Amino acid sequence: MEMWLLWLILTVVFSLVEAATLGLTTVWCAIGSGVACILALLGAPVPAQLASMVIVSVVCFIVCMIWIKPKLDERHRMNAEHTNADRVLGKEGIVIKTIDPLAGVGQVKVIGQVWSAKADTVIDEGTLVTVRSMEGVKLIVEKADKG
Repeated sequence: MEMWLLWLILTVVFSLVEAATLGLTTVWCAIGSGVACILALLGAPVPAQLASMVIVSVVCFIVCMIWIKPKLDERHRMNAEHTNADRVLGKEGIVIKTIDPLAGVGQVKVIGQVWSAKADTVIDEGTLVTVRSMEGVKLIVEKADKG
């Protein structure tokens, strides 16, 4: 098999993996393989092709990790929609619909908002509860301490 064809196949495979993951996981290997493919087409010896693939891949990896990935991560964080749902954590609320863990039903009112709720035990309507965590859009609650 011609070396340029092997490098081309590797470039395509690495590119497909990158396209499937979109996580900057194999893009540097695709670039390194592409450079080695070009060198093979130009008649460079196999050791030079291998060295260029490794060197270009390592340089691209370093560039991606130091400059590109942090900027993409920052941009992603800036575009994240903040819901402030976590502001209810640790707050007290009142059960407005009995919480039944077996039936998977129940509602509480916390800071003036009605939420679906879960608990380990049945908690009757009118009981004061404390929000311990969130699971999706449901609050995980327990009976409030009376002390």
